[in-house]
Amino acid sequence: MEIILKKETSLGLESYVDLGFNSEDELELEISKLIKFRPEFDTNLE
Repeated sequence: MEIILKKETSLGLESYVDLGFNSEDELELEISKLIKFRPEFDTNLE
């Protein structure tokens, strides 16, 4: 019998619990922090 080690890649199908969050709202808050523009990169094109 052969044992095959298989590492699968997911395309964002994990639940928030699988990702280590207590609620979907907590996950959404962390995502919003990650995609928020940093002030030093915010340009005023006025």
